Amino acid sequence: MSSQKLPQPKLPVETSMLSIRSSSRRIVVAPNVGIDVGVTESKGKFLVSSSDPITGAVERVGWHAVNVSANDVATSGIMPDTLNIVALFPEGTQSDAIVKVIDEITKTASSLGITVAGEHTEITPNLKREIITVTAFGSGDKFVTAADARVHDSILLTKTAGIEGTSILSRLPAVAKLVEPKILRRGKKLLNKLSIMKDARQAFATGKIHAMHDLTEGGVVGCLLEMSLASGLGFELFGDRVPLDSSTSAICSELKIDPMKLIGSGSLLIACEKADVVSIEDRLKPEKIRCTEIGRFLPENQGRWILHDGVRQRLDVMSVQDELWPALSKYGNLS
Repeated sequence: MSSQKLPQPKLPVETSMLSIRSSSRRIVVAPNVGIDVGVTESKGKFLVSSSDPITGAVERVGWHAVNVSANDVATSGIMPDTLNIVALFPEGTQSDAIVKVIDEITKTASSLGITVAGEHTEITPNLKREIITVTAFGSGDKFVTAADARVHDSILLTKTAGIEGTSILSRLPAVAKLVEPKILRRGKKLLNKLSIMKDARQAFATGKIHAMHDLTEGGVVGCLLEMSLASGLGFELFGDRVPLDSSTSAICSELKIDPMKLIGSGSLLIACEKADVVSIEDRLKPEKIRCTEIGRFLPENQGRWILHDGVRQRLDVMSVQDELWPALSKYGNLS
C-alpha cells in the first residue's frame, strides 16, 4: 500500500476565492467559489456547462466521470444533453483498457440521455494513472445556482451522505480486511446511486427551489460551506439529522473518518422556503428519493455552525478537507 501523502485535489478556500473574471456580456454566471457551472446566454437560451476531472476513483472511472460532470449541470435545473471527453492515460496502458473506459463513458452517457459530442484521447508521458475530464452541457429557459440561497431557507439533502466516498472505499483490498463482506457489498452498490439528475429534475419542477448544489468533495460540510459562501450566508447544520447508509456508517466508523466530510456525489443539497419543504418531499417520494431537512441558512454575520450531540460548534472555514484523500493515502494503492 502507498504511504505517500496525497494532495487535496480542490484548492483551499482562500485560494479558490481568487476567481477568473470575464468581461463578455454573454456571461451570465462567471467562475466563483461554490459555483460549479458556467452560464452563457445565446439567442434567448441559457447554456450551462461544467467540467470535472476524475482523480480518486479506483474502479468504473468512466461511470464516475460522466455522472459527476452531469450532476453539476443538473444542479442548475437544466439537464445536460451533450458532453466532451479528455482522456489521458499513462505510458504502457494497453489498448483494451482504454477501450473499456471509453466504452463505459459512452454507455453511461447514453443511459442518462446524454450524447458524446467530442473526444480527445492520448498517452501522456510521466502520468502515473489515468485522468478523465468530462465537460457537460445543457440549455434551457431558466436556472438556479448554488449562489441563490436566501436567509432562513431550509436546507434539504436527498438520499444519504458520503455515497461516492463509501463506494470508492468499499472497493479497496485493505478496507476489505477490516469490514464485513456484507457491508462492503452494500457499499459497492451505492455506486448505482451516483446520479442526481432525477433528484434535481423533480425538485426543480416544483418551481419552489432557490438553490442547489451536489455533494462533491468535502461532503455535506464542505459543499454546504461552498453554498453559503456563494450566497453570502451563514448556516446551521443539524448533524444528527444527516442520513447515512448503514455501509457508510460502518466503514467510516472503522476507518475513523467523518462521513459528513466524505465526498458524496449522488446526493443533492436544496435550498427552499420552510413552507415549501413538504411540497418538495412529496414530489420526490414517487421516485423513491429520500429527502431530509438538515439545516437552515442564516444571515452571514450569525456565522456557520454544526449542531451535533447537543453541542453547537462554529465551523472554521479554512479547516474543511475531504476525508477520502487521507483514507486513500492510508488504505489505497495510488503509487
